[in-house]
Amino acid sequence: MSRRFKLKIRAGETFLYRKGGTESQVFEIRMKSSVNYSCLTRAAKLAYKRYPYFKSYFVVESGNVYLCENLFSPPPARAKRLRPLGGSTTNKNLIDITFFRNVIYISFHHAMCDGRGIMRFIKTLMYYYLNFKYPHNNVRIPGVMLAGEGFLKGETADPVNDGDFSFDEENVYKADRTAFAIPEVQSGEEAGGDSWRYELVFDVSEVMKVCRACNCTPAILMTILMQKGVRALNPESTEQVLCSMSCDWRESIGVPNTFRNCVSSIYLPYGEKEQAMDMCELGSHFRQLIARQKETDSARCSAGVMKMMSDMLDSLGTYEKKQEVVTGFTSKPINSFICSYTGKADMGDAEKYIDSMHAYSSGTKGVSLQMMSVGDTFCVDFLQNFPDKLYVDAFLIEAAKQGLRAECSEMIRFRTPKDHTANTNFIKSLIGFFRGVLKLR
Repeated sequence: MSRRFKLKIRAGETFLYRKGGTESQVFEIRMKSSVNYSCLTRAAKLAYKRYPYFKSYFVVESGNVYLCENLFSPPPARAKRLRPLGGSTTNKNLIDITFFRNVIYISFHHAMCDGRGIMRFIKTLMYYYLNFKYPHNNVRIPGVMLAGEGFLKGETADPVNDGDFSFDEENVYKADRTAFAIPEVQSGEEAGGDSWRYELVFDVSEVMKVCRACNCTPAILMTILMQKGVRALNPESTEQVLCSMSCDWRESIGVPNTFRNCVSSIYLPYGEKEQAMDMCELGSHFRQLIARQKETDSARCSAGVMKMMSDMLDSLGTYEKKQEVVTGFTSKPINSFICSYTGKADMGDAEKYIDSMHAYSSGTKGVSLQMMSVGDTFCVDFLQNFPDKLYVDAFLIEAAKQGLRAECSEMIRFRTPKDHTANTNFIKSLIGFFRGVLKLR
């Protein structure tokens, strides 16, 4: 990859063109001891050296957005509040590292990458940080990529351009996507405002014990508990409770190493048939549904949504038209709830130093379960556009029926900052305009 890179954004385009900017995605890493500024700063320099495409900013040209090299990435900062990405406080960078006391925050722009893409950066950052802080402990992290190592094949590939989306329509599994509309979502805050979060922390061994007994994966188990909770609170409804589960399509379309966005959804409905099943039957049933949706033809059809959206946006031409379409698309509430599991962090020796990890973003009109597992903890962050705890409580009641206990936080009202990339591009255009005027004189 050339040091002077310029990568057009196609996969992840729906996170662009949003009026007022796009809210930061955040990975919050809670350490067991206070963060050392010097060690974190040295670690960040080496992490950016291994991942130069994360030392970058957006440039708008002819209505298209490009990821370009940023010569001046910001050092980590001690700060209570997150800083807007793409603005002056982050030197326009699309990743920002801040910390306060024992917590490290990694903010990133979702149009640039997804959770799997940023986790590679986080592993490298934590490897260097912990080895600088504890130089005699030889901290090892599985699969970590270090400064000086070459890129993986297709690491910077854009799935929309480089993915294989060919499939046989006759072999595509079409999931039933009709869904019960959660009333509190429809009447809650509009998209783009404050969000509310409840943190649930489980013991990972207890979660896995129930998973084995019920033939579930952790994501399937949490999905079932939520569906049962929604149904218990809305017993009069005859509509199915639908889970929209985030799914990574890298392997399916042939771009396994890309850092870019490569996620859409698979769907797990919970209707009368599913209500009649016991936990083991339901776990097996959902495994089968997931397997059918991950078969090559079905997977490529689902992943093709990324290409379809990007092609449609490309056809609109101007930035303003794209913004209008994306705003209409993102302002609609989601009837189903979202379940997103980044997977076990697999941080190796680093897990001894990490208390928990959390993933979140504000501004979505709906309910999302963001799950992270590291060391002995399994965390479920409920993200909502309304403050009521009723679905959290219903979820915990269903968890207790399976012998699962969780520590639940108080209500956390929060707002992750929107990016300032539009502002910086506006300023750049003004500078260009005045330079042109001066030349004419």
